[in-house]
Amino acid sequence: MTTFNPKMTTSPTPGSVRRIVTLSAALVVALVALGFVFATWRTIEPGYVGIVFDKISRSVSARALDPGWQFINPFTQSIQQYPVTIQTYAMVQAAGEGSAAGDDSIKVQSSEGQQLNLDVVIQYQVVKEEGGQLFQDWGGAPIEIVEDRVVRQYTRSQVPLVASRYGWEGISAAEREQISQEVSQRLQEEFTRRHLRLISFGIREVHLPQQLQAALDQKIQAQQEAERQEYQLQQARVKADQDRVTAEGQAEALKAQAAGEADATLTRAQAQAEANRLLDESLSADVLRYQQLQRWDGKLPVFNGGGATPLIDASDIISGTTAGQ
Repeated sequence: MTTFNPKMTTSPTPGSVRRIVTLSAALVVALVALGFVFATWRTIEPGYVGIVFDKISRSVSARALDPGWQFINPFTQSIQQYPVTIQTYAMVQAAGEGSAAGDDSIKVQSSEGQQLNLDVVIQYQVVKEEGGQLFQDWGGAPIEIVEDRVVRQYTRSQVPLVASRYGWEGISAAEREQISQEVSQRLQEEFTRRHLRLISFGIREVHLPQQLQAALDQKIQAQQEAERQEYQLQQARVKADQDRVTAEGQAEALKAQAAGEADATLTRAQAQAEANRLLDESLSADVLRYQQLQRWDGKLPVFNGGGATPLIDASDIISGTTAGQ
């Protein structure tokens, strides 16, 4: 059995104690330094700029910090980030499609007093060079507050004012683009004052009451029917023009054929006349007598009946024959 002897334990030497204390102090310093680094280290997200606010001087940095790692004094400074990429804010009737929950469409009244609901979409961005001024004007508020007070509330106040000057049919169709342009001009002026840049504003859809929608559908159907009839009339006109052109072409062809045949007949007649003329000129009295003698067999014609014998003067023929010999 082994017994414990206090004299056998080893007491720490002064040197080892100093090493332990030194290592502990170094570890504490390293932890403090690491904590300080993490406290001063900030990351500016891509698409954002950082605005530094100094709590002691109560001033805002003149230059916005670019995306990436940045270092600040965590005891006297803070950073607010603002997006400088294009942001989209939608106010629509369908739940789950807009920036806010539920029916967030804008209610307007037409010049006739009819109520309509408009789905609108706004695209905007923070002006990077004016990020510091945006921070000062809004007391360092995040972009969500700026978006709600300017993009949302100002748009919802201006759209009904512009739409109230138009009829419900114009709002739902023909004049929608004109309304969008007028609203865009108003928003552009206000956004510029608020250090924002309006990229686009558009009316995505117009929601009509049931009775107005039915009236509009009937009008559209009537217009489509009129357009269909007009199309059929145009087709009939085109067909008539084609038939007329075809008939004129056929008539011209027949006319040309008749003229050709007439020219051919005239040519044949002229040729025959010329041949007759030449033949007539070539057939003298001597030639004709010669042709007669060539065909005569030397016999006088015999006539029966009547009791009389015709007399034929053959002296000319004989004399002609003798002369020919």
